[in-house]
Amino acid sequence: MITHKTLPTWITVCLAVLMVVLSGCLRAEPVVEEKTLYYEFTANNKKEIWRQILNNSPQGKVNVAGNHAVNVATTEWELTAKHSYEGGLYRCTLKDVQTTLKITIRLPYWANKWQADQQLVENWDNYVRMVSDHEDVHRRYAIKMAQEYETELMELDSYKKCRDLKDAVKKTRTRVIGKYQAKNKWFDANEFTYQKNLVWF
Repeated sequence: MITHKTLPTWITVCLAVLMVVLSGCLRAEPVVEEKTLYYEFTANNKKEIWRQILNNSPQGKVNVAGNHAVNVATTEWELTAKHSYEGGLYRCTLKDVQTTLKITIRLPYWANKWQADQQLVENWDNYVRMVSDHEDVHRRYAIKMAQEYETELMELDSYKKCRDLKDAVKKTRTRVIGKYQAKNKWFDANEFTYQKNLVWF
């Protein structure tokens, strides 16, 4: 006869595996949607390139990662979360949490560079490659932000009142987004020290 104190080893192993599977289900990754857009321009020399960038670069976008006087390229993001509130007697819990992150990277595209001096083209390609690598850092910060936001929402305690839980959700969003906005600004401010393969153009 099997008592509750002497469970067979195979049952214990199965229960342990089940707990691992369930814990993995509770930590679903955010849905990440990414796209890259290009703003096109034509130029015949370096001076014209910078004039076109100043005229056509993606300025003034909402939720742009980083902080530059001139945005040669940008990483824009939109973070949303779907969830439900399960209420009971003196208990309100957050359920079915799923975050979605939309990332848009905007980069310059020199349409007629094949007409320009070969050395200028090579310098430009190296520069744009560095700019793309730079934006990828902002992209990875955005993904980490979404992951952290979803994890913190899932780990929120139950509250006696749903309005208090809703307030905790808002505060969590503000705190996490603020943290990664600061990280992005710090990276931009220190990129000349930490950016690998720094290229001037």
